[in-house]
Amino acid sequence: MEGLDIDSILTDFGQICKVDLRLKDATTTAHLRYTKRYLEFCQKQALASDSSQSMREFLSTVKDGNQNTYRNYVKALKVFFREYLKSSEAERFKIPQVCLRFVQVPSKEGLRRFYDALPDWRSKALFLFYATSGRRRNEILNVCVKDVDFEQRMLRPICEESQTKHTWFSFFNEEALEAYRRYRKKGGSVDGKLFKGGTHINQVFRETSEKTGVKITCQLLREWFCNELLSKGVQEVYIDAFCGRVPKSVLGRHYTAYSPEVLTSVYRKADLRILNG
Repeated sequence: MEGLDIDSILTDFGQICKVDLRLKDATTTAHLRYTKRYLEFCQKQALASDSSQSMREFLSTVKDGNQNTYRNYVKALKVFFREYLKSSEAERFKIPQVCLRFVQVPSKEGLRRFYDALPDWRSKALFLFYATSGRRRNEILNVCVKDVDFEQRMLRPICEESQTKHTWFSFFNEEALEAYRRYRKKGGSVDGKLFKGGTHINQVFRETSEKTGVKITCQLLREWFCNELLSKGVQEVYIDAFCGRVPKSVLGRHYTAYSPEVLTSVYRKADLRILNG
C-alpha cells in the first residue's frame, strides 16, 4: 500500500459526500476523519483499501470502550466503500444496535444551581433555549434572527437537507426570552444569527459542571425537556414534533395536527418553567 495518496483520496471522497450525497458539513468531516484513519492503517500494514479483509483487520483495532466509536467507523467506511470504491464489500459489516441506557436528568434545583453559576448572559440564554425548546445544539447555534417570532416565542423550521435530522416549529419560554434580551443589551447577536460566537458552549458547560457538581450538556437539556413535558401530560407526538423527530412525510399528511396554532396551544398549556416554578 506504499504510494497511497491519502490526501487526494480524501479530497475526492469529501466532494462525493458534499455534492453527490448532500451530507451536512459535520457528517462529511466525521466521515473523512474516520476514513483517514482507516487509510493510514492500510498504508502502514500494506493492506488493500478495497478489500473487506482490510476493513475487518482495521475494525478489530477499534477498542476504546465507546460503543458509538465503532458504529461511526462502520458507517463512514460503508459510505466510503459504496460511494468511492464502488464496492459492496463493506455491506457485510453490521452496525451494532445502541444499548439502551438510563439517563438521569437533573432536578430543577440542580438546573437552577447550574444556571446561577454560568459566567455570562450568552451562556445563560443558550442554557434556557436548550432546556425549553427541545432543539439540538447546532440547531440553536445556527438559528437566524429572521427565523424567530419573538412575540409568539416561536422558532420556525430550519431548511435542512439532512436525511436524518430536521426541525419543525418549536418554542422557548419567557425565562429564555428575558435572558436573551439581557444578552442583546450586552452586544449579543451578529451577522443575522440569534447567538454569535462558536461552539465553545460545550466548554462552558463542562467547566460549570465541574464547578457545581451538576453535569449538564446540550443533549441532557434536550432530554430534560422531553421528560418535563411528559410529566406535564403532553402527548409524545407533540414532544417529537418540538424535537424534530417527526418524518416530513407525516408532517405533510397531517399538517393540521402539527400546525403552529396547535403546537403553540400545546406548549403554552404546559407552562414550562425552570427558574420560577
